[in-house]
Amino acid sequence: MKQASPTLFHDQGALRPEDFQKLANYIHSRTGIRMPSSKLSFLEGRLRRRLRALGFDTFTHYCNWLFNQNGMSEEETELVNVVTTNKTDFFREPHHFDFLTDHGLPELIAQGRGTQNPLRLWSAGCSNGAEPYTLAMVCQEFAEATPGFRYEILASDLSTTMLNTAARAIYPHAEIEPVPMELRKRYLLRDTQRNEVRIAPLLRNKVNFSQVNLTHNDYGIRQLMDIVFCRNLLIYFDKPTQQAVLQRLCNAVRPGGYVIIGHSESIAGMSLPLRPLGATVFLRENG
Repeated sequence: MKQASPTLFHDQGALRPEDFQKLANYIHSRTGIRMPSSKLSFLEGRLRRRLRALGFDTFTHYCNWLFNQNGMSEEETELVNVVTTNKTDFFREPHHFDFLTDHGLPELIAQGRGTQNPLRLWSAGCSNGAEPYTLAMVCQEFAEATPGFRYEILASDLSTTMLNTAARAIYPHAEIEPVPMELRKRYLLRDTQRNEVRIAPLLRNKVNFSQVNLTHNDYGIRQLMDIVFCRNLLIYFDKPTQQAVLQRLCNAVRPGGYVIIGHSESIAGMSLPLRPLGATVFLRENG
């Protein structure tokens, strides 16, 4: 590991366009995330903490270490975390969860899903865990009213920082504002001294976490999913990568299951075995 210099540097200067381009090309090759020149300030801001932590006085010295001194072998995970660490919210885009309660889960039950075998849901890009735990609340509420219904949730992300946060399942109280009060009482444990909440064990035990890079060909999933949430990730990819990722997601979902994407995303112009059921909700068809 690069050791911090004994000198403390406060002015790290700016990220030069040529260094930005090297980083952008590497990030795109490893994660599929587009880094156009308009993202220079974003990346510069995200990386300043890494420079301080490692003791580099300039971005140029940091990049030289990465690309010319084999620093990337040590730093790649941190670099990926810096770029992919994003916050999300509980019950974000609530119409998706309304769809599950009113249509998706009842229709899957009618197909025999969730009774003979657990219903399998995947939060692809789980970030801090708000999405998979929201799914767990919705499914647990459905289970309380549906004898014999079982479910399990896979939560994946590329960022190890986010996966650790999600597995810890502890959140500032302010972040659970979107959770209805009756669900807070049932599924959240409050620490009043720290003004934090933790997801109840009943739900934590339903969620398994895994690091998955959606741009890789093999996601390591050996059992087909019934529902996949992949929301607000595709916007970071170019069109060919979006098509390839969505096709792999379709391959991971059984016919009759659902693929749900974010409100700002579209499958227009893509050839996929998906039939739209509503805004950003799709039925996985045969084929």
